[in-house]
Amino acid sequence: MDSLDYLISPIYLAIILLLAHKFTLKQRQTKPIYRYFLRGLILKMFGAVSLGMVYFYYYKGGDTINYFLTAKGFVNTLLENPDNFFHLYFGDPTASEFYLMNTGSEFVYWVRDPFAFTVSKYFVPIVLICMKSYLASAVVVASICYLGVWRLFLVFVREFPHLEKQFAWSILYIPSVVFWGSGIMKDSITFSATCLYVHGFYWFFTQRVWKVKYLLALGLGAFLLLTIKPYILFALLPGSVLWFVALRVTRIKSAFFKFMFTPTLLVIGIAIGLLVLQQLGNSLGKYSIESVIKTASGAQQDLKQSYYGGNTFNIGDYEPTPSGLLSVAHKAVFAALFRPTLLDVKNVVMGITAIENSFILGFCLYLLIKLRFFKFFSLITSHPLLMFSFIFSIFFAFSVGVSISNYGALVRLKIPCIPFFVSSLVILNDMLNQSFKKKRASQRVSVDEGRVVWSG
Repeated sequence: MDSLDYLISPIYLAIILLLAHKFTLKQRQTKPIYRYFLRGLILKMFGAVSLGMVYFYYYKGGDTINYFLTAKGFVNTLLENPDNFFHLYFGDPTASEFYLMNTGSEFVYWVRDPFAFTVSKYFVPIVLICMKSYLASAVVVASICYLGVWRLFLVFVREFPHLEKQFAWSILYIPSVVFWGSGIMKDSITFSATCLYVHGFYWFFTQRVWKVKYLLALGLGAFLLLTIKPYILFALLPGSVLWFVALRVTRIKSAFFKFMFTPTLLVIGIAIGLLVLQQLGNSLGKYSIESVIKTASGAQQDLKQSYYGGNTFNIGDYEPTPSGLLSVAHKAVFAALFRPTLLDVKNVVMGITAIENSFILGFCLYLLIKLRFFKFFSLITSHPLLMFSFIFSIFFAFSVGVSISNYGALVRLKIPCIPFFVSSLVILNDMLNQSFKKKRASQRVSVDEGRVVWSG
């Protein structure tokens, strides 16, 4: 970053805030829920700027800088040699054609890393309109990605309107998600894409509102995930199938037919999910199911090396097979959802995440104790959105926990599932509170009836 960043970025920030303020005032006339919109957006932009500052001045380099420099290299090439730009951006460049890009820096992502190269392409239009300013670009990226997150918030509020304040905290305000999921990072795009997918799926398939915009949202979310982190789509599919099936089952009035049709719908849904995964397998490369298992095993062995300086976690030895992965599933899920713990802290950034994880772990343990283990999981199936949210969280946490061994990568990669998991806990806690209220109300009624009988 240079002086240009600090001169240009306030202008972009002011423009976005002005537009958002006008938009919020208009929406709040008919939709009071939009009082949360501007607060969440400001936090999102603050997270993007904070991420850049940490990477520039604390880490002295890293992914967000590399994505920006690669996008900036594309912009330089566009301005100086458009023919080369169109070939590099829309064509199929080879490793030997690196010289065609005017990088102006020591490191950029290239075709050898296709997913990172693709992500860099997505940032090019933003870097161009922001005049190659990192901070201005980060603010714009945060604002665009926030639109997807806001749509997810609206989905949860529509199903549980009395929990809007709690969902604001679990979806819009979680510190680690705000920090790692806001700047010029692939995680910002994938988290927003996940939210768009759920938004589109909810309206098009569960609410059966047959509008093109919802199908486009679903398709855009799925496309972005496939081109950046396909394993997130893997984690979304099981919950999506069960969500769809659960809604169909709840509409069957006859208990007998409900009992008969449920297994059939589940089998059909799982078969469709497996067929989709099989069809995608050849195009997913290292993210195919077979490659993920091999990669996970390799990461588990790699964590034993000394060059990580102890900034790793170990879920134990296992065979690189599906059964081997399942044998450490509980450790993988725990690591993804609740680590680093306070005992794992090595630096300030890990410390902040550990405090957040301690709160989430404490909240989860509280519900497990209050609801008791079996009732906790029986309530999960009581609402389709709750079931989807929890299942996605667990599947995603498992996929991350078995393939990541470094805390630095873990705190970034797990952010798509954290809002869903915490929102699931919020809903379960509300169900617990509602049951307490009903129990107290019934006790009061019994006491009152007893008084009436006695007075008689």
